Amino acid sequence: MSLLIKNAKIQEKNKTLIKNVLCRNGKIYSITNSFPKSDKTIDAKGKLLLSGGIDVHVHFREPGMKYKAEWKTESKAAAAGGITTVFDMPNTLPPTFTVKELNKKKNIAEKNSLVNFGFHFGTEKLNEIKKAKINSVKIFMGKSTGNLVTENKKIKEIFKLAKQKNLVCVLHAEDEKIIEENIKKAKEKKWNNVKFHNKIRNEKAEIKAIKNALSLQKKIGNKIHFAHVSTAKGLKEIIKSKKTGKGKITCEVCPHHLFLNEKDLKRLGNFGKMNPPLRTKKDNEFLWKSLIQGKVDIVSTDHAPHLKKEKQKKFFDAPSGVTGVETVYPLLLNKVAEKKIKLEKVIEVLCENPARIFGIKNKGKIKKGFDADLVLVDLNKKWTIRNKEMHSKCKWTPFNGKKISGKIETTIIGGKIVFNKTKFHNKFKGKKIILTK
Repeated sequence: MSLLIKNAKIQEKNKTLIKNVLCRNGKIYSITNSFPKSDKTIDAKGKLLLSGGIDVHVHFREPGMKYKAEWKTESKAAAAGGITTVFDMPNTLPPTFTVKELNKKKNIAEKNSLVNFGFHFGTEKLNEIKKAKINSVKIFMGKSTGNLVTENKKIKEIFKLAKQKNLVCVLHAEDEKIIEENIKKAKEKKWNNVKFHNKIRNEKAEIKAIKNALSLQKKIGNKIHFAHVSTAKGLKEIIKSKKTGKGKITCEVCPHHLFLNEKDLKRLGNFGKMNPPLRTKKDNEFLWKSLIQGKVDIVSTDHAPHLKKEKQKKFFDAPSGVTGVETVYPLLLNKVAEKKIKLEKVIEVLCENPARIFGIKNKGKIKKGFDADLVLVDLNKKWTIRNKEMHSKCKWTPFNGKKISGKIETTIIGGKIVFNKTKFHNKFKGKKIILTK
């Protein structure tokens, strides 16, 4: 089966060129000025053709929490948003702590996922980490959904094992002791409102956890990746250590920490509750500045769906987490349209760097021989993000009502059209990603 995407605008070394891309047997076969024969042809008509996005931080909730989200619904959301590969986190029910549970999750994804997939492994059982064919493990330094937390003593053991196996340790860097003390204070003072979330999980909690992890990494020399960095001060610590970290220290920021801040909580209520919390406008600005300057490696979503009725509970009872997998590419493309960020930077942080850092083979670039995971974009198309049009099972987004420019028109995975102008190829199934080692 072959597919030709003709008259496509492609970004090559800071230049935008009109090219024809031939996909054959799931791979990019050629990038040419000619019009080779194919079984199927798409006329891009000068629209942007980009590499499919790679979101290395999602919570698709299955197994165990299918009532809030499942691989069928969340992978449709990913495909509609131009994300062609996702990495799922281990805090499902049961958690992904064993090879047996990892294989169960893989089987669920193989039967139901519309996009390609990989998994971060849990860190409860060191012997299981030794056996698992993985590239990364997730360490919760502070509790979040699932109430998982790893003590400092054990983190040291995991870091050592990760170095031996050449694994990336993905860190939820918030200090549990500070959070617990602040929760106790909050309940005593009856701070039962989301506006206090930033005081409970304050910047001190993030900074302390980041410093602890960096200090330990300096001694051991393993690879660490900081998830969802939210504060300017925390990011400054990471940037400082990256200078001497020999490429083994990386970090990500999320759309909600780029585009939203604590002032949005008046509008969002608990729909703006996530861990770590929304911060200040100054934090937004520093995260953006660092992203543009190349000091942030990845933009991922921490896509974490919850039902509306769960979010509508009182603050202490409402779960933390927001959706994001369907909106991250469009939000960043809107910034490109506004000339606030270069297109090549978006490609770098959403496609190239995730593949490189997490050892994903043949993805993240429009290059001959690479997987034909591609997204056709109309950068001039203006539209409004709306809850009712989202494909996640929970049917809401913190960006509801936001007007943007840049619409995902077609999503191609393995050379096959999976999403095109609101319609899905539901019989298509994504594949488990191939690791480079």
